[in-house]
Amino acid sequence: MLFDIYGTLLISGTGDIGVASTQRDTFGMGAIFSASGFTTAYDEIGDTVPDLLEQWITARHTELRSEGIDYPEVDIRAVWSHVLQDLWDRGLLVTDPSNRETEMLALRHELAVNPVWAMPGFPDIVEEITSRGLLAGIVSNAQFYTPLILEALAGKALDEIGFHPDLKTWSYEISRAKPSVEIFTEPLERLTHEGISPEEVLYVGNDMLNDITAASRAGCRTALFAGDSRSLRMREGDERIKGVEPDIILTDLDQLKNLTLQGARYAEG
Repeated sequence: MLFDIYGTLLISGTGDIGVASTQRDTFGMGAIFSASGFTTAYDEIGDTVPDLLEQWITARHTELRSEGIDYPEVDIRAVWSHVLQDLWDRGLLVTDPSNRETEMLALRHELAVNPVWAMPGFPDIVEEITSRGLLAGIVSNAQFYTPLILEALAGKALDEIGFHPDLKTWSYEISRAKPSVEIFTEPLERLTHEGISPEEVLYVGNDMLNDITAASRAGCRTALFAGDSRSLRMREGDERIKGVEPDIILTDLDQLKNLTLQGARYAEG
């Protein structure tokens, strides 16, 4: 089984990763900067930062599309580096951002705009299915902080939960996001080398376009997770999902414990 993260294994305030959301109101932006080691010229710069983030994300998307990437993804750390430099050039930042790390700033901002928590059933469901011999992996739109958040909420490393070390694909690492079918290429090729074909793989996600349609077109069977109404994305009226239906609909992750897929292949050992 391969899993989506936001809205599937994580309850998400926006229903998606914050970078992909339309969230504009970021309260306490000055405090976020201060806690991250950056002093601003004014107490609040919350009106400026979202615009700059959007500007640099759009610029990076445009660059990647020119390289032939259908659904581009940014590394938010690089985006924040540009935003900080812009703020410095405009005199809105007192702290020179040159050669400064952006990780804590990016993480604090994400948690402010997109608070998350473990979905009921996680991480137990992953431990359960892997104890039965199934391989578990991740294919998700994500940033560097996504695996850190998962591990913090689970209280253990991803490998200890049961996720296979070679079956984790994060969009920011490959500059490509769902619903691109190509985000599934690497994990499915690795499974094929293990004798497991795409039609023997179940992909679990909450979004009819990003998850169900993309995974289905990659050759996987699919489970639509509808256990969180805030994050459920049915995409009604979107022509891109026309003719696509999930193989199964789940309202609780625990339902995966009793799911039997005809012809499912179990991992040796």
